[in-house]
Amino acid sequence: MLKRHRLVDLVGVMVFVLVLVTAVFFFLRRATYVTIVMMVSQSDALDQSVLPMWYLNNLKAGMVQKDILGKPVISVLKSYSYDSSNISSKVTFLTMKLLTAYDARNKMYLYEGVPLLIGSYQNFKIDGVFLRGVVYRILDKDYVADKKTILIEGYLNPTRIDNQDAYGANTISNGVLNYLADKFKVGGKIMDSDGSVLAEIKDVKKMSATRKFIFGSQLIEEIDRERQQVWLKVAVDVEKVNGIYLFQGVVPVRINSTFWLGFHDFDGALTVRDYKEI
Repeated sequence: MLKRHRLVDLVGVMVFVLVLVTAVFFFLRRATYVTIVMMVSQSDALDQSVLPMWYLNNLKAGMVQKDILGKPVISVLKSYSYDSSNISSKVTFLTMKLLTAYDARNKMYLYEGVPLLIGSYQNFKIDGVFLRGVVYRILDKDYVADKKTILIEGYLNPTRIDNQDAYGANTISNGVLNYLADKFKVGGKIMDSDGSVLAEIKDVKKMSATRKFIFGSQLIEEIDRERQQVWLKVAVDVEKVNGIYLFQGVVPVRINSTFWLGFHDFDGALTVRDYKEI
C-alpha cells in the first residue's frame, strides 16, 4: 500500500512538473500580433526582385487569412509598389499583420515555428495566393521611422533610359528625345498603389540639346532638334537611416547616382546633382 502511495505521489509530481514546464513554455512564447514589411521576391536575394505584373496585381490591402476558429492569422494592411528600371515589372512591398508566438528568451517572433528575422526569406499563404519574400522590417513597439522630405536636383540621363541612347553612329547627344521631354511637367506625381504621393516635380527647365559628330577631320557641334536637355527639381519622401536617405526605405539617394522616376505612363532616369532636406 505504501509503495502504491509513493507511485501515486511520483506520478503527481511528474504531472505537476509537466504542467509547469508547459506553462513556462507558453509564457515564454506567448501569442501576439506583429506587423512586418516584406519585399515580395521569388528568391532570397535582398536586391530588387523582378516579378510579373499579373502576379503583383493580386497583392492588395485587405487580404486576410483566418484559422479554423475564424481568427485572422495574416492580414495585408498595405500594398505599395514602385517601378523598377525594368519597364515590365514593379518592386512591391507588403505591410502585413501576423499572429505569431513571441519567444521572450531569444527575443524573436515565430510564425508557424519559423523565426521572423530581418533579411530572412519567408513563405505565406493568404486568400488563395502563395507569397514569397524577404522580411525587410519588423515594426514592433520600438521602431520609429525617421521620415523626411528632400528636394533632388538633377538631369534626365539619356544613357540610362530605354530607347533614349545618346550614342549613335559617330554621334553623341546630351538630351532625351522630344516625346519624352514633353512628358515632364511641374506637378507630375509618382504615387504608390494606395494613391499616396511619393515624389512630385517642383521645377522643370528645358534647353535645346546639342550633338557632336566627326565630319572629315573636324569635331562638329550643333543643335539637336530631336532632343532636349531636361533639368528637374523633385520633392521626394524618404526615410533617413544612419545618415542615408532611402526612397521607399530601399533606394539610397546619392550624388551622381541614378534615381529612377516611374510615373503612371512614362518613366525616366534622373542623375542626381544635389539634394537637401525641405
